[in-house]
Amino acid sequence: MLIGTGEAAARVAKTLNRKGYSFDVTSMTMERATGFSKLMGGTPINFDDVFPGFDKFDIVFVATTADYFLITYEKINRVLGNKKTGVLILDVSDPRAVGEKVSTIPGIKLMFRDQIIEMVEENETIRMNKVPNVEKMIAKEVPIIEATMKRLDAEPIVRDVLTTVEDIRKKELEKALEMLGETDENKIKIIEELTKTVVESIVSVPSKKAAEKSD
Repeated sequence: MLIGTGEAAARVAKTLNRKGYSFDVTSMTMERATGFSKLMGGTPINFDDVFPGFDKFDIVFVATTADYFLITYEKINRVLGNKKTGVLILDVSDPRAVGEKVSTIPGIKLMFRDQIIEMVEENETIRMNKVPNVEKMIAKEVPIIEATMKRLDAEPIVRDVLTTVEDIRKKELEKALEMLGETDENKIKIIEELTKTVVESIVSVPSKKAAEKSD
């Protein structure tokens, strides 16, 4: 539930809408609550129905400019007596609109505007303190990534060289066999294996150097 229809309430409503949460909205007059809901979303409810049905809500945002406590211990203590789940009350009003004694009701978690701001700042500090560790992790991985990228650059060249040399080997082998007039399959196989061995020994040197360079 959202109590209030001013600027602070509008910011709360925008956040709830962005997160996809449905909510009720109320104000001192039903007309104001209805007008707010048309612009900012939410279901308008009568302010007189808020406190008798306070136990229906799990999260209550209080965002008003009232100069007195809208929510007091006396108003909600009896209603919440039988509620099995807790209630989170976030008072972002300035000045405060929730009496501090409300926090003594069992199951109630009450947070004020300055406490919320402090919590946000603490979380921000924690995240910023983690930045150096993240940077170290990234720096550690960068050389590995660079080496991988270099290897990826070199591999196509090596493959192209191997393909070209293999094509040349096959053509020259055919010519040699034709010139020799060799028809014995065993001899042909021996000659072919010999040419493969020679080619592999020659190509392995530049291929190894390309791989080492990429590392």
